[in-house]
Amino acid sequence: MNARMEPLRAVASAPDTAFLSRGDVARLFGVSPSTVTRWARTGVLPAFRTPGGHYRFRFEDMRKAAADSAAGLRPV
Repeated sequence: MNARMEPLRAVASAPDTAFLSRGDVARLFGVSPSTVTRWARTGVLPAFRTPGGHYRFRFEDMRKAAADSAAGLRPV
């Protein structure tokens, strides 16, 4: 498994409905949480907002985005 995928090991067996926090996503991509927020606001990463206004990212979407990123595609 790619070293960038390490943060996902803890939720590797998660169901399709598993969500990651912006901190989890930031660790996955090696960026700050504010960068993840910007990517979510601009549509670079698909995200959901909780009733409290927090961003949540679907596990499967982030796994695909991380694989795309490792292949040289967006977001990083």
